[in-house]
Amino acid sequence: MQRFSHGRIIVAALVASSLVAAACSGDEGTSSSTSTDLGETTATSVGTEATGEPIAIGFVNSEGGAFSVPELRVGNEVATGYINERLGGVNGRPLEVTRCETDGSPEASIDCANQFVEAGVVAVVEGTDLGGDAMLPILADAGIPLVGHVQFGPARMFDPNATYFGAAALAYGAAALQFYAAEGAESVVWFLPDEPSSHAFTDAALEPASNALGLDYATVYYDAAAPNWAVLATTAVAEDPDVSGTIAATDAQCAEMVGALRDAGYQGRILAASCVGLHDALGEDAVGVDTDADHWNPGDIESAPAAKQAELEEYGAVMRAAGHEDLIGGNALISFADMINLSRIMATVTGPVDGAAVAGALDATADFDSYAGPTISCDGSVMPGNSACSTDLLFFQVQADGSVRAVTDDFVDVTALLG
Repeated sequence: MQRFSHGRIIVAALVASSLVAAACSGDEGTSSSTSTDLGETTATSVGTEATGEPIAIGFVNSEGGAFSVPELRVGNEVATGYINERLGGVNGRPLEVTRCETDGSPEASIDCANQFVEAGVVAVVEGTDLGGDAMLPILADAGIPLVGHVQFGPARMFDPNATYFGAAALAYGAAALQFYAAEGAESVVWFLPDEPSSHAFTDAALEPASNALGLDYATVYYDAAAPNWAVLATTAVAEDPDVSGTIAATDAQCAEMVGALRDAGYQGRILAASCVGLHDALGEDAVGVDTDADHWNPGDIESAPAAKQAELEEYGAVMRAAGHEDLIGGNALISFADMINLSRIMATVTGPVDGAAVAGALDATADFDSYAGPTISCDGSVMPGNSACSTDLLFFQVQADGSVRAVTDDFVDVTALLG
């Protein structure tokens, strides 16, 4: 199974063309829910089975081509079963999910969008989909809102019919800069893929934020297809920055980057985006490396507030009961939480539950306590014109035993900095 991280998502958003597959699978959509027999668990929110008229939802996810993340489907399936069988559905109505797989091509995404329209869904939930921008006109014409977690394409960042429960893509750079400035850093050098979008991101977001925070900032650009990390690390270390690393790299690139910085004798703090598996790849060289996330970590429950600890424990219990203990520490939490959040928001609808009603409920969502995450607002107040509901990030640090531990007591909020 391919590992997934927010860092990889930001790479995809910046250089999506390098990851798009050449062929379209044309997979058929399927409807399903996963039975979740909790038995004797510690799950905290146990109610009754939903028995009313089903509510049709679509779920799209990349599971073919160059970018495949099936664990997001698993998180959605387990959450759907739990909502339907133990949480009473949405006001007594079960969710009936039509799932469609894409391969990164716009054609596959368009095919899925048409399947969702035919199925009469009231919302489409996105796991990941490189070609998903192509769905937007079809869903908008049918009055079907798109809901996701990470903004996986430039059009989706600003589409009024899209809502993303996670942190805005722009926030990853600003939050890290603000975090390190608060830690006393004065200089930062980051690595970004050498693409026009990265240069634009540096010019429009990173440099202005650094200037506002009083940081000396520089970007070192790399060939995303074949980065020479030894040379890149030497270039960065020559600047003697307090912080180096990246907000956008694959897991493998993060490991190579950290190793190269260590080999070059770098002694400052290192940011490795939202990358995972660093300790497995690097051993003690990974200890002390920082990572980021827009939710609390199920492997670091004690760092979370009490209410979030309960949610993380609930999530773990439900995943174990569904036979997916191996995925608890992965990103299945993202899609699990997104489904819980959507079901709670949909429960505020009075009257018929259709696309317009769900879109209205999403647009009215403000100061919402998200599952295992921060308080979010999807009403446009966080970043006007942007589809993200949050700009909040947490920062973690790799420990000697390979675990991660939060190094921020709460989410770093960069709404003011981005505004």
